[in-house]
Amino acid sequence: MIIKHAPILLAALLMAVLAACGTPATPAPEFPPTLELPSRVPVLPTADSRAEATAPAAPTAVAVEPTRPPTRTRPSATPTITLIPPTGTPVPPTETPTPSATPQPDPERGALLFANGIPSKPEVPTCASCHYVEIVEVNDLVGPVMHGIADRAARRDPNELSAAAYLRNSIILPNKYLVPNEGDKIYAVGGMSLMHQTYADELTPDQINDLVAYMLTLRAQ
Repeated sequence: MIIKHAPILLAALLMAVLAACGTPATPAPEFPPTLELPSRVPVLPTADSRAEATAPAAPTAVAVEPTRPPTRTRPSATPTITLIPPTGTPVPPTETPTPSATPQPDPERGALLFANGIPSKPEVPTCASCHYVEIVEVNDLVGPVMHGIADRAARRDPNELSAAAYLRNSIILPNKYLVPNEGDKIYAVGGMSLMHQTYADELTPDQINDLVAYMLTLRAQ
């Protein structure tokens, strides 16, 4: 029975105790909960970090190389020639050179040469200085008269084939045919003609041809 009503008795007993102590105590004020801060690990400054903090970093000086003027290359005095080795197969020429035509003998040029001589060699005697080309009463020149020489040349030497060959040899080989003297007129001495001896060296082949062509026009009729 007592055990059954024990809670009621305890409550009554508690109230009696509180009444004996006076007014009930004022409940304590509630405080806000304490915030727990994370733990911090102190960082100790080093000598390098203190130096970086106290002194600003000095700018790094970069050496700039001065700009040099461009170097001029002088051209070589002798150009370099690259030799190309010949190929095994010869290359035929693209064009065949045309041989120059040989000038035809001209009696008019021969007449001027006979009368005036070699323009570039005034020291060489002219043919007209030793020979007349027309009939004269007195031949006061060194050589025989050329009037009718085209007719005489054809029969002067029976070994010659033509008058042109005889006249040509008379110019370049003045001692091959010696004209017989006429009275007191002498054309050769000691087997040597009185004619100028070096026309073969002083006249060109074309000039000799022109002279021969002109003398072939000197006929008696």
